[in-house]
Amino acid sequence: MNKNDKLVVIFGVIILIVSSIGIYTFVPGNSQAKAAEVDEILTISGTMKNIPDSIIVADSNPFFPLIATPIAVNYNQNGEQSIIPLYINNFSNPSGAVDKLRNEQLKQYSIDEYVIESHENPKNVSLFCAKQFWEQSKGALIMSQNESGYILGVIATPIASYLSIPVIVADCIDGDVTRALQELGVTYSIVCGSELQGYGKTMRVTCVEDIIDLTTSILQNKFGSIDYMTLTNPIDAWPPKSLKQEKFTFGPVTLPSTASTYIKQLLTQGGKQQIGSFTIPEDYKYALIKFEGVNLDYENVDEFGDSVGFSIGADLPNIPDGLQQWEVYVGGTGGGGVADRDSNGQLIKDKVYIETVLYDRGGVTYNVGANGVWLLKSQGKVLANVVVEKLESPTYPLMKGLSSIAPYLTASHKGLIFGEPEFAFTADDDVLTDKGQTCPGYYVPRRNPELTPMLNDHIFDNIHTPLNEILASLADVNLDKDANLEFLRTYYQEKPMYIALVGGATVLPNFIYQNHVEPVDVEDTPYFFGAGTPSDVIYGNIDPIYYDWSNLANDVYTQYPFIENIVGRITGWDAQDASALVNRNLFYNEIISNLDEWKDTFGLLMGGGNDFQKPMIKYRIFGDLLGMVPHGEPMKYPTGYSEISGQRTLDQIVEPLGFTAREAWVDAAMVKGFSDEAIHQIKSETTLLSKLFFRENQVKQLAGEGNVVGGDIMESSNFIWANAHGCQNLFGMSGIELTSAGLGGPIIHEVLTRILPIVRGGFIGPGSHLGQVGMYNTRNVANMDFGPSFMWLESCICGKIDGVYPKSGVGQAILHSGVASLIASPTGSNIAGGYLEPKNRMYDNPISVWNAQKKTERDAKQGIYPDPHFGFLLYTDLCNDLKNNDVSIGLAFRNAKNDYLPKDADWELWWAPPLVSTGNPLWDSILNSEETKKSSSSGPGPMLEAKYVSFQEYMLFGDPALNIYEPINQG
Repeated sequence: MNKNDKLVVIFGVIILIVSSIGIYTFVPGNSQAKAAEVDEILTISGTMKNIPDSIIVADSNPFFPLIATPIAVNYNQNGEQSIIPLYINNFSNPSGAVDKLRNEQLKQYSIDEYVIESHENPKNVSLFCAKQFWEQSKGALIMSQNESGYILGVIATPIASYLSIPVIVADCIDGDVTRALQELGVTYSIVCGSELQGYGKTMRVTCVEDIIDLTTSILQNKFGSIDYMTLTNPIDAWPPKSLKQEKFTFGPVTLPSTASTYIKQLLTQGGKQQIGSFTIPEDYKYALIKFEGVNLDYENVDEFGDSVGFSIGADLPNIPDGLQQWEVYVGGTGGGGVADRDSNGQLIKDKVYIETVLYDRGGVTYNVGANGVWLLKSQGKVLANVVVEKLESPTYPLMKGLSSIAPYLTASHKGLIFGEPEFAFTADDDVLTDKGQTCPGYYVPRRNPELTPMLNDHIFDNIHTPLNEILASLADVNLDKDANLEFLRTYYQEKPMYIALVGGATVLPNFIYQNHVEPVDVEDTPYFFGAGTPSDVIYGNIDPIYYDWSNLANDVYTQYPFIENIVGRITGWDAQDASALVNRNLFYNEIISNLDEWKDTFGLLMGGGNDFQKPMIKYRIFGDLLGMVPHGEPMKYPTGYSEISGQRTLDQIVEPLGFTAREAWVDAAMVKGFSDEAIHQIKSETTLLSKLFFRENQVKQLAGEGNVVGGDIMESSNFIWANAHGCQNLFGMSGIELTSAGLGGPIIHEVLTRILPIVRGGFIGPGSHLGQVGMYNTRNVANMDFGPSFMWLESCICGKIDGVYPKSGVGQAILHSGVASLIASPTGSNIAGGYLEPKNRMYDNPISVWNAQKKTERDAKQGIYPDPHFGFLLYTDLCNDLKNNDVSIGLAFRNAKNDYLPKDADWELWWAPPLVSTGNPLWDSILNSEETKKSSSSGPGPMLEAKYVSFQEYMLFGDPALNIYEPINQG
């Protein structure tokens, strides 16, 4: 080849290269962006086609639910809605909550499912969906395929549903994108952020405020008004990067059983034993702790309730004892764990797994403790695995990716979304006390109480203030004038906004009020569950006194605090469960349509330990003479209070609502009981003491599977009222009768039921662990099969989500297992005295207690009952509102809270004991003694602090707009 030929070839190759580049980089002329006005955007619409019965998207990428949202829920030009289920799924570890909806409750929507697999690319998926499901579209919503694109995209996605236009996710507007948009006939684009160029006439939204303004214009133009808003935090789908890690394994270690079947070991070795320790590397400012505790002797778990408890505390002698024991974790494989099971439901691994973050604890050593409860074994083996990761930042969500379902929920209700990464709060270098000090330790408050003032200021400044500004804009109110705040609260009092919180407490934090029993105080905090009263009241309250988080915090314009707007929270183990909860609420009526017997059934479950006395004679003997009882502490002795409270509920709530009641009391209300064979094994295969004195018939009568019906009632009931003692990991129904069982016949049993309440509060006895098999702990509840019930859980701490890994929380296990709407408390709840009137003196005698009980029983036969108080009063008013006005669960809950303090503030009582149970008898005796003393008074009084706690504490989990079924209204 000569020189000229070579030049010709080279020149030709250059032309081909340039031409090929042009093919992939050329942007058609009609894609050149020109600014679009709001009025033009309002005219945009699309025409859908090939809509499937439902959509299932992988949880591997948070853009997938956004892309699917306008397919799953959209509106035509006349504002008519089309909606199908949208599920988020992990295909390698699918949620049973999602499977239940797809395969049982909403199987009519599973014939033609469109599936987005985990390996797919968001850009390709969005372009395919645009072509597959749109006949034509005048517009498209475009967002960058990165974190900043997602943060704005979550807020903007409902716009795509309202205009029936596709969501396009891309790194750039390349030839593939432009061709797809051309084929659809797109002439307008709404672009999130400044990174991407537009297509056709473009409206660019670069901040959340821009998107809210645009969404508001679209909603008002298309539907006329707005009554639904979602708060979320897109940062929950973008956890901080892990930079490096260290791993530790402890065990297998053999431990003695501290079950009450081995009473000597329980009394002498009942505390935890250290099984290992690990040190956080010095340069780990933000340390993510991943802990797995395993019960290796698990073969009797389901039949006997065996479990292993674990705790992880800091080896720092100058911090409170609670942090030395529990700074990282306290819980176990039963209360706090979720067992691995095979496809037949058989347990294959009994474990607890949690994650949490520590701030500025580099160089600190942590001790891992464990204690085992095996009813048939005198010892067992345990194992613990710890991974410590160095994070780039402390903003680590425990509930990950929930924001991705927020657009679907919002669009279904014709609402708008407000969300910012700045909503999140954790300890960090710039979070300083009044003394200018940082707060090393647990990364969120309650186990780090010094963070509380900064958290509450943060919520006021970064969430409440901008939320009020949005609400004011929607109501056309100018908040620059102080007087207009009163007008704003009056406006929303009469026209309340539904506000759905979608996310966990790290990214959408609870406000924390001071609590007289569980104080925000470094030395006095009960670190097992934490300081203060976590609450979502702040999200519905227009005019709280700013920066006031006292126990008796009030509002600006009302005598008592008042919640103007209607608040509920969407939570879950993960995005899968959150999507299941959303669909369970949105398709509630279709789910219950064939559940005829279930929807007319009310489950009433009344646990033990709610009756309280101060018996004078016993105080003199066991207190003053023997020193076994703290002076002034009420004891768990029968008064008839619990029985009359349950009967009042049946007569004044259940019957008027039109329900058929199923009821269970104390031990019969446990989730399950022992088989005859299991009871025989306890007698024959444990200790000589059991072989000689264990009475099988006695235990069968109390806890035999033929007599225990609580779990069956819950699974068979629409409305559920459960009154129990509990904590963040569990709640229990069993009482002193079962604790006293297992050692001798009727006479010894009767003596023990009278003596044990005096000694350590009645938590320790020969039958202390016989109730474990029937405990509503995370392991048992996660394996239950609820209908889409409404459940009020009157128990301490079961609604706690702050700092709790989702699978370790019993409230989240309830939602995972099918409940549609749950009201529960994240702190210690109050018993309304636990006695009956008349009570005219501090100390009780048998005659006065008997007289009060008989008088109350006679009155009850005439339909006259003692007034309800605390949680019972809230529940009564809620149910009456449902009966009389057929309102949503959120509105009934708001109204009941607002009516509560004006009704109950002046009522006087002697004491208000807590409903705490940890599942560990030794810990229970200590914690309940401390809390009961704080909840007592020297004489009858209003105990207003306790009543404010009742107003603040209860939280609604589920869609606040759900209108649940009552036979009196829909039957």
